[in-house]
Amino acid sequence: MNDREFELNTIDFALVERWLTGWSLSRGVPLPRPSDGGLVVEVGKPEQLRRHVFLDAGQALQACADRIRDPHIFLKAAVEPHVLRQALPARWNIEGPGYLMMGPALAPDAVAMPLGYQARFEAQHGAQVVRVIHESQELAASGRIVLHGRTAIFDQIETAESHRRRGLGSVVMQSLDSLAAQAGVTERLLVATEDGRALYTRLGWTVISPWSTAVLPAALCG
Repeated sequence: MNDREFELNTIDFALVERWLTGWSLSRGVPLPRPSDGGLVVEVGKPEQLRRHVFLDAGQALQACADRIRDPHIFLKAAVEPHVLRQALPARWNIEGPGYLMMGPALAPDAVAMPLGYQARFEAQHGAQVVRVIHESQELAASGRIVLHGRTAIFDQIETAESHRRRGLGSVVMQSLDSLAAQAGVTERLLVATEDGRALYTRLGWTVISPWSTAVLPAALCG
């Protein structure tokens, strides 16, 4: 996928902020705040202390990167990985590609729950969570959604390895989408991995921007 594919799908700072607000509510961490031309979230987890999010890999992101000396602080931007690579010194690791995606206005066709599974719903942090449980009581798949204003943010869509290729990812997405439909939201957003993108595309979601991540290796810090 190249930059040209996104020419007709421009995004703005407000859209990124809506997604990041939903992500923060889903994870139970402080809401994003403006910081030096981007947004920052104090995640406060051992594996991720903080994340800085930018619309591009321009001067604001580069100046932020120059000030960071500690591991577990992430830079994220709505650019291709190679663009982020070119913008940062070699000491920064660039992770695999991600994709900011927008969901369809109309829900996809219903997907039947496979035999031996059932869905359970609960609230956690600022999210509604669906868990698909196997008859053995093993957690087979899960996902969460945050309803924030007129936007639904989908997050942490996961299927256990031993339960894949049974349509459970589609079941989770459909279950979450039904909550969005009930709330009357007009915008659906998520950030996908390379693997997840294939599922969401089949369900009618569209890539609206690349999404890239950089972090300092712990061995180089200190």
